[in-house]
Amino acid sequence: MGQVSRWWAILAGVFSIVSAQDVANQKIDQLNAALKDTAGTIDTTDNGVQVNTSNSLRAGPRGYNLLEDTAVRKKMLHFDRERTPERVVHALGHGAYGTFESYGDFSNLTAACWLRDGAVSEVFTRFSVVVASVGGSESGRDTHGFATKIYSECGNQDFVGNHLSSFFINDGADFPDLVHAVKYEADKGFPTGGTAHRTAYDFFDHHPEGAFQLMNVLSDLGIPRDVRHMSGNGVHTFRFINAEGKSTLFKWFWLPKLGHRSLFYDEVTKIAGKNNNFQRVDLYNNIAAGIYPEWEFAVQLFPDDGSYMWRGYDLLIPTVIVPFDENPPMKLGRLTLNRNPNNFFAEPESISFAPSNVVDGVSFVPDPLLQWRLMSYDDTATHRHGSPNGFTLPVNRPIAPVNNNYRDGYMQPYIYEGNSTSTPNSIGGVQEPGADATLAYTAAAGEQAGSGPIGRYVSQYDWFGQARTFWNTLDKFAEQHTVDAYRFELGNVGDADVVQRYINNTLNSIDNCLARRVAFGIGSTMPEMGSGPSGSGTIQSNSSMPKTFSSLYPLGATQEPHKSNEGLQVALIANDTLGTQADVQAMMSLLSAQQVSLTVVAPRIGMLKTGVTANASFITTSDVFFDAIFIGSLATTNGTSGSGLDMDSYNFVMEAYGHGKAIGALGSSGSGILSGLAIQSKPGVYSGDAARVANDVLDALAGPVRFPERFPTDDVNAICGAA
Repeated sequence: MGQVSRWWAILAGVFSIVSAQDVANQKIDQLNAALKDTAGTIDTTDNGVQVNTSNSLRAGPRGYNLLEDTAVRKKMLHFDRERTPERVVHALGHGAYGTFESYGDFSNLTAACWLRDGAVSEVFTRFSVVVASVGGSESGRDTHGFATKIYSECGNQDFVGNHLSSFFINDGADFPDLVHAVKYEADKGFPTGGTAHRTAYDFFDHHPEGAFQLMNVLSDLGIPRDVRHMSGNGVHTFRFINAEGKSTLFKWFWLPKLGHRSLFYDEVTKIAGKNNNFQRVDLYNNIAAGIYPEWEFAVQLFPDDGSYMWRGYDLLIPTVIVPFDENPPMKLGRLTLNRNPNNFFAEPESISFAPSNVVDGVSFVPDPLLQWRLMSYDDTATHRHGSPNGFTLPVNRPIAPVNNNYRDGYMQPYIYEGNSTSTPNSIGGVQEPGADATLAYTAAAGEQAGSGPIGRYVSQYDWFGQARTFWNTLDKFAEQHTVDAYRFELGNVGDADVVQRYINNTLNSIDNCLARRVAFGIGSTMPEMGSGPSGSGTIQSNSSMPKTFSSLYPLGATQEPHKSNEGLQVALIANDTLGTQADVQAMMSLLSAQQVSLTVVAPRIGMLKTGVTANASFITTSDVFFDAIFIGSLATTNGTSGSGLDMDSYNFVMEAYGHGKAIGALGSSGSGILSGLAIQSKPGVYSGDAARVANDVLDALAGPVRFPERFPTDDVNAICGAA
């Protein structure tokens, strides 16, 4: 009987194995049944109706977006909920509190209370990057977000922009597709922090309107040193309305009083590995030290004549910018960030911004990208907070009274009294405002919202001319950095057809030599010499404007020749025989006067034999975190040879030199040390008396900042032919 039982047990085990194998196969079949291949299919709504969701439904080719565009609205609603709990884009960010001070009374332009004479409002500003997720690098090459909430007495005014003045698309209907394309590839889960991959460049090839924006990102403008040295840009055109109902169109900007500074791309990759929070650390530490960054709020003004055009520039196309050379901005106020948050989650993580948050005196235009943003930002914040009551969080709450019937729902913090829940009412509830409290949206009550038959319209413009003008504005070193960035991006796409199409369709339409240089560097087929654009090379095809606008590239040497050095950091290389107390004393007064901080870097932290105290070591820090490097003078020749630098010191200095930074060798030994490094006569390299060298380095940091002329550039004649 026991043996029979044993055989039944064995048979049961066999059957269980077979059964388990069958279940596994069933699961595979189940998974295979769930596979969905959309290659070559036609776009439909979620109820199976074929519809174009690449262009918004509008009231005429220059009219407002229509609420009845349910197809794109559903696309946007789905997109808003595709990530939780972090933001779909701009997930990686940080911020600070501060103030906004109006420079005067601008009631002739707008009824906005924060632009009255003497008005000072509290603010919160959040900086971010678009592509990287939480945990990524803030210093990566990207479009950086710059969003400010002004807590004014007449309500919250949000300015939600980016650090560059253009964008990749013209219609909000394309925004989900843009983000899907530039984020990690769906089948691989990588890359997570950049656009150097197949889906991104396939998208860029199909959206030539973004050629100018992408070139900006791939120039040194796309890798700002920190948030204190970058601009904020509203991208769109908006509308000021004064108390009399007069409308003036405007574009807005935050212009950094410290000027613009950027990184070298090799620095970016190393900062990402050594301190991916470098930008938030820089802002936090400067505010904590009492070095408060400032930006001026500036606007370009345009008459509101109903055409939304200005001297050939289409003000309804967000990828089209108006150069400052053509329309100099008017400065209306100053933003100062002067207080760090108390709690990272409760403040910079929990704050929500929306372009729809405006006060009386600020309104919108029928830009199809802006129109969808007016809906989407509120919607995605509701999804992210898991509640429609995110506006009640302390960091989001206006200082102006808020009274409405937005009741109940998750996270409702208030206990409402009474039984009236509707407006208007006659039982003591919330009442309708008077006519003078109605938010004005258009220039006049009779303005038409549309100008033609309802349909899906595609904007037409010379998409490559603006990028060509930007390219022509760059000097040869900025050109080289941009070419190298294209080579890096396209060289990592991994699909030769996508790469070749982008070179032929986009780069060659901008500039034949640009296309040939990029193709030459990555082994692609170079377009035929002279096959590029034959037009005038200006933003508009039949314009007499010049081929360059210096304001397009604020990093240019002539744009900001005397920058402030506030908040910069320099390092002094020292060891037991290198760097003296006299060196430090001679430098400190000069550095402190310009609010530049000094870090003594040595093989170990603590008191060195020279009497100098090292507060960082080659293990705890890196040259990439400093704007310039000093080499201390030799206190003694005992135990030294050659340049007097050990391997760590040598690598520290030479990597900084390779990033174009100013190098100063102090004292009588400085010249010999630089000779040993073979850089003595190179640009931006100084030696001699400590005070004089410190002054030379500070002057260099104020401009030109970096010395790219140390390095070779392409042989353009060989690649493109003689000019």
